[in-house]
Amino acid sequence: MFNSDFLRLAAFVFALMPTVVTAQSRNQFLEAFAGDWIVFDPAFSTTAAPCSMRLSSAIEPQSVVEESQLRRTATVSNCVPMLNQVTAWDIDQNQLVLLSEQDTLVARLGGNQTRVTGDIENSFVSIILERATGDEWQVGFSDALRRHRCIYSGYSSTCVTPEDMAEPVMSEEGNVVASLQVLVRLNVRDQPRRDALIVGTLQQNTCLRVNFCTTASDGLWCRARFGEASGWVSKTAIRQNEWPVMTFSNGCQ
Repeated sequence: MFNSDFLRLAAFVFALMPTVVTAQSRNQFLEAFAGDWIVFDPAFSTTAAPCSMRLSSAIEPQSVVEESQLRRTATVSNCVPMLNQVTAWDIDQNQLVLLSEQDTLVARLGGNQTRVTGDIENSFVSIILERATGDEWQVGFSDALRRHRCIYSGYSSTCVTPEDMAEPVMSEEGNVVASLQVLVRLNVRDQPRRDALIVGTLQQNTCLRVNFCTTASDGLWCRARFGEASGWVSKTAIRQNEWPVMTFSNGCQ
């Protein structure tokens, strides 16, 4: 069951793009988000190389002359069909939008200049786009891992195995749901980013059911439904700024 305190939250807030960019104009936003992006999850790639996108500051040739309708070009490499149709991009309502050749919305993403997240249009699939350097938080986690040579299972002194850190298999309710055992007091965020809004907290030993997981540079993130809203949990954390931990295990006792 879900923690009762979490379920009593009055509402979930879904502000995809917090005010982290100080750009004062649309062109400055475009410059800030232009460049190369990578999807670290191999499930989005068609080859051994990662799915990648180059968001250019060049304007897509069009007959439209109004500046608000001009699109910047996008080049996609090694991406699955959901994303390989992207040819243009823009900033709309403080969010990064990916567009197809027909100017159809492919995805709407929010975040910051190094990581943007959101959903593929008309699907339950979520995507994490990052710069090649990955998430800055991962540097601290790697440093902690080098010091301890161990990822601890929750609050215990037991080191987990690579199999423990694997993505859960969706094997429940028609192979679209998996159950996870929460091992620590775990924050739930509205997007799979560590700067995203915390919308609730799950207590240790909560059995959490998730319907989607994806891998980012900082590890595995899984999405759960809470009533009409969704929230995300990360499988990795640094406890008390010192110990690298696994926050949930696959399957419930």
